[in-house]
Amino acid sequence: MKNYVEKHDKLVRYLGMTIESATPEYAKVTMPITENHKNGMGMAHGGAIFALADVAFGSAANAGKDYGVVSLNTTIEYLRPGKVSPLTAEAFVVRNGKHILNYDVKIYDGSGDLIAKCVAAGFQTDVLLPD
Repeated sequence: MKNYVEKHDKLVRYLGMTIESATPEYAKVTMPITENHKNGMGMAHGGAIFALADVAFGSAANAGKDYGVVSLNTTIEYLRPGKVSPLTAEAFVVRNGKHILNYDVKIYDGSGDLIAKCVAAGFQTDVLLPD
């Protein structure tokens, strides 16, 4: 069965992301670096990197849930340019509370370099997720 995010998130498809795995504790998402993912200097665009981190967080936070989790706050720190395709984001649960969920996300480029890290907090809503 597909992850809710993989099934319903149009940005995932538009940016060519693949949700490799998603559980409430961990998610791994990959994305190629194509010309459409690059900034004016030819490297991975910060917005594309952020989107990948957000999808990894959302994939984990919503995995196996009946009700949706939405983002409360996300902070990202860019460490080095993403030059080698594909990019990979891994989200790790820090706290899985009743209403507040916290994740650390690490983003690597295809050479294995850590290019960004992110802290994400989510809120467990009472909005039923569609099938």
